Amino acid sequence: MTTKRITSGWRGLSIAKEAAIGTPATVDTAFNFEGPPTDVEINEAQDNSDEVTGLNEPDSHEILNWKLDGSHQQRALPHNIAYFFGAVLGKVTSRQPDVTNNSGVYEHSFERDLVNVALPTFTLIENDGAATKQFAGIFGKTLKISGDRADFIKMEAGFGGMGKEEASAVVKPAVVAESYLRYGDVEFTRGGSLSGTVAAGDLAVGGGPTSFKVDMRSFEYSVDNQANPIYEMGDNSGYVSRVERGDKFVHDLKAVFEMQDDSHKTGLLNGTTYVLNIPIIGGAIGGANTNGALNYTVDLIFPKVVYTEAKKDRDGEAMIVNANFQVLEDSTYGSVIVKVQNKQAVYLT
Repeated sequence: MTTKRITSGWRGLSIAKEAAIGTPATVDTAFNFEGPPTDVEINEAQDNSDEVTGLNEPDSHEILNWKLDGSHQQRALPHNIAYFFGAVLGKVTSRQPDVTNNSGVYEHSFERDLVNVALPTFTLIENDGAATKQFAGIFGKTLKISGDRADFIKMEAGFGGMGKEEASAVVKPAVVAESYLRYGDVEFTRGGSLSGTVAAGDLAVGGGPTSFKVDMRSFEYSVDNQANPIYEMGDNSGYVSRVERGDKFVHDLKAVFEMQDDSHKTGLLNGTTYVLNIPIIGGAIGGANTNGALNYTVDLIFPKVVYTEAKKDRDGEAMIVNANFQVLEDSTYGSVIVKVQNKQAVYLT
């Protein structure tokens, strides 16, 4: 008997959402990943240790239901960022920005779905080096994007599942050919104004925002939909029956800057609200039905933020600012919009 290795393993997901939770969708894209493999675990179990049975120790153990808590970590690609923003935020609008010259390029806008409480579910198949297992009823919970100087952009998604695990004979689907996003692809602007709409396809940040990309050392944004898995009465399967988002989305946005002046502290003291924009623009999109004029892009747009901290610190003799922002809701544009441009036609529809 030899130790199994995960080096030959893989993780695949369904680009389409499930028609109903637990009804497997076709798994047709593979993601490389870091971190632990996916696994189910007991959610609730009970023994009879509190009952008088005539025995000193409990003699029975019953499993009531199952759960799945997993994570997906890797360097950021437009494809994996788009996928998990669709899973966590829930609303996606897709269009072709230039049908004439770039019919192979698509732009996807991700927003909070405030109409549907139910979260979309998808199917995950994973080979851990020992066996291939199918996990239906997977749902997005959290997503974090972070970037540091001289490094790649990183992403970490938290997902849950209905707790169902089955053997699978599916072979590994293809990994989408995209380049990892890098620190050199990042811009960071504060201020200006937001115009256009997602529906019209002309949403843009203008009005002369201030760029901080030269001063910025790192940034981090995370969002949590506070997913609530529900085990319904009358369902004896032991699996999650449905999953709903929480009452509110929870955002965390922070950045570290080299201190140039007191503009961060001035914004904090005045309670100034800003449009904040983090466009990450990768290489040109080439290949069939493209002319190379459009780029792989992940564009984080926060219509209304305010400083909650702009604390001075030092790194050696260098002065830095640790900035935290509260993501507020704008009455027109909401709290966050993420635009992704690549060659994938749809996500979780």
